Amino acid sequence: MTEILSEGSVLTGVAQEMPLLPQWPWRGCFDLMLGQESMAFRVRQVLNAPPTISQNPKTQMMRTIQSSVALALTIALAGVLVHAQQLSTAARHTGERQVASVTSIFEVEPPPMWLRTPQAIIDSFLQTESRLREALKQHTFKRDVVLQTISSKGHVTGEYVRNSEFLFDDRGNRIERVTYHPPSTIREMRITKEDIQDLAGAQLLGVDIAESAKYNFHYRGEELLDGKRVYVLNVEPANKPNPHRMRERYFRGAVWIDAATFQMVKVRGIVEPHGKQRFPLFETWRESAGATFAFPSRTVADDVLHFPNRNVNYRIRVRYYDYKLFASTVSVKELDQPGN
Repeated sequence: MTEILSEGSVLTGVAQEMPLLPQWPWRGCFDLMLGQESMAFRVRQVLNAPPTISQNPKTQMMRTIQSSVALALTIALAGVLVHAQQLSTAARHTGERQVASVTSIFEVEPPPMWLRTPQAIIDSFLQTESRLREALKQHTFKRDVVLQTISSKGHVTGEYVRNSEFLFDDRGNRIERVTYHPPSTIREMRITKEDIQDLAGAQLLGVDIAESAKYNFHYRGEELLDGKRVYVLNVEPANKPNPHRMRERYFRGAVWIDAATFQMVKVRGIVEPHGKQRFPLFETWRESAGATFAFPSRTVADDVLHFPNRNVNYRIRVRYYDYKLFASTVSVKELDQPGN
């Protein structure tokens, strides 16, 4: 054993002593590729080396033990190198996938919604709503109004009906033509001119976009409304409404805006000032009336109005429908030419 170790490596000892193992089953070679370098263990050549049989049985046994240990170490080393190569390959592929993934993330432009600030959302809403109001001025539509008082048992105790058709002049002023308006049967309260004004104003459209500076807008957050992603804005008057100027009506509440189009889909709130009157909390919904804009479709309210001497259960049902694009009539007159 000492002589073998002094002349060469452990593999030399394996080459000289391996034939002493009867019926040795491993006869092959391992080629391990690490990068561009190749490391080969030629076990076949080692196993086929000419035998050297010692005449000393004790020496022969010791050499056999040494050969077995050397072979075991060789096989273990080969396994470690193979495992290291596999780990290196897997790590390289994983790194490539991670780099590709990061690259793909930066190559894809983020959706615009990631860049929307609360102020940008408010500005986009005001711009879109202004365009919608201009489009609405070019449409006629019909409106059916039913106002009711309800008893504590849920029965209708009085009713106010007003069906109308609306036009708009060139200045944007709304013109109402009443088509059906029977006498009111409501006795517990009086329908005032402010009620009628609100029906055609805040309850129809919500915020007065023409004078948006009169309002403060606050971004409340994002929600899902009927499965649609929407932004919610709180709206309040910039100044406290004056109860002595009842004709100056202000909306206070919230608006729900389509996150894709910035169009209002719902408005919910109340109209101020109240003065000695009481006005209900209402909701107005909008639906698509064409390929571009969503116009008001219905207004609802079920509220209790608290008067000094009584409480009145009040209900509103309004339907807006039959939107039609109209063209104004223009007359052209020829003027006399001035004399030469």
